[in-house]
Amino acid sequence: MTLEVVYSLAGPVVLMQLLALGWTVNREIYAQGGHKQEVIALPDVFNIMSLFATIALVIVSPMMIGSPLSLARGVLGGAFVLIAFYPLCVAAHYRLWRRNAERKDSVSQGDSSPHYANSQELALTFGSGLIALAVAVWIGTH
Repeated sequence: MTLEVVYSLAGPVVLMQLLALGWTVNREIYAQGGHKQEVIALPDVFNIMSLFATIALVIVSPMMIGSPLSLARGVLGGAFVLIAFYPLCVAAHYRLWRRNAERKDSVSQGDSSPHYANSQELALTFGSGLIALAVAVWIGTH
């Protein structure tokens, strides 16, 4: 894989990352009164970190200092994995993986915002991060 191919693949993943972040921000802007969040959700934190890593290590670094192509390929592969898991992590953030009755009970008991992230969100987000890291290392070494 050449640097030109890596650059051609970097554009779509950066676009998907920006669209995902824009979708979340737009949703929070139009959320009704008590449903607005005051913090950035964990999947969005991972998305922003992946966006910055993609721009810095896939686009800028090879142009500026001539970093190895294997690093750019690995980061790009990890970014694709993270953006693929992003909808699942956001669904876990909004507790969509629970049954409807469980979701209503947790909200009625005030369990909707005592923690930064729920257990499903933590498991999916960090699991996707580990898978993305494994893919990045595997791509970078092959």
